[in-house]
Amino acid sequence: MLQVLGLTSAEQEIYEHLVRGSAMTSAEIDDSLGRGSDRGGRLDSARALVRLHELGLVSRLPGEPVRWSARPPGAALEALIGAHVRALADASRHVADLDSRFNQVTHQEADELVEVVHGRDAIVRRGAEAQRSARKQIRACDGPPYPAANPAALDDVEVDQLRQGIRYRILYDRRSLEVPGRLADLEAGIAAGEEARLTDIPVKMTLIDDTLAVLPLHQPADVESRLIVHDPVLVSALSALFEVYWERALPLRSGPGQPYPSATGPSAAEARLLPLLVAGLTDQEIAGQLDISDRTIRNRMHALLDRLDAATRFQAGFQAVVRGWLATDDLPAPDTGQRSGAAPGPARSGVAADPVGPGEAVDPARGGGGTDVAG
Repeated sequence: MLQVLGLTSAEQEIYEHLVRGSAMTSAEIDDSLGRGSDRGGRLDSARALVRLHELGLVSRLPGEPVRWSARPPGAALEALIGAHVRALADASRHVADLDSRFNQVTHQEADELVEVVHGRDAIVRRGAEAQRSARKQIRACDGPPYPAANPAALDDVEVDQLRQGIRYRILYDRRSLEVPGRLADLEAGIAAGEEARLTDIPVKMTLIDDTLAVLPLHQPADVESRLIVHDPVLVSALSALFEVYWERALPLRSGPGQPYPSATGPSAAEARLLPLLVAGLTDQEIAGQLDISDRTIRNRMHALLDRLDAATRFQAGFQAVVRGWLATDDLPAPDTGQRSGAAPGPARSGVAADPVGPGEAVDPARGGGGTDVAG
């Protein structure tokens, strides 16, 4: 029990033996404890008595041979306990000081991993600096609101970097096309060499190589502050997120006749499904052609629309064509006239029967440029 106060088991045993008896010599203590014939035990006892005396637990009586007596436990042990309490208090204060120093160092390291930029002018300036630091590529998810007064203006820094061979891959949010003059700017950016695609972006951000990320401090998108992230783990996670959306997004081009970039091709099941979808067959008819259940075809259709980032069959067919998933030979020929004896009627379900929903533009000429690379 007394080990908590720093006593060894031998010291505790000797002290408690003296408490229960009268003053004794070291030899008498050894004999009483059965250590008389053990030279090592006698040495341990002698050392223990010296230390007990230093701790104030025993008294050395005058005369020869030297005898030892226990001091009253209530006073002696309480004094020892008090000394330990004071030592623990000192240790606690030292721990608090060490913790404070540790937090200061950690905070400094965190500041090195994440910067906070406030103010639109500072955001634009810091964004330009970030672009110029790129060595290989810049990736961005771009959409309103914008910090710049004129987001439709083509970014001079981007143009310079493109000329230097820096690759730009930009995901534009569909809402960005609602900004007046934005379409012409996007086309100018693509003409300058930018690669652009259209989707519903998950978050506004800019990735400089694989070393730095810029994104809003608050969501929805904050135009007054930005986070500059240097943490390689966070940058890697944001890079992976970008690549997932890039693969699914609709490629854009600057004008007619220019090919769309090829994306990951369809699976074998999707390759069988797509021509039937574009031909206008219903789910039930497609299921019959592929010899699968109605439930299976519904699941496959849902997965296909999700992969193509399409809300309707029309969008799915359109994106399949522009991604190169369907050759022009796979497309149904236009019906130039009324079939003999056929009465006019509504189109059956399929691509032709699916109207374009509100805000679903099908014009592929959506350009890029003027990216809000500040996030």
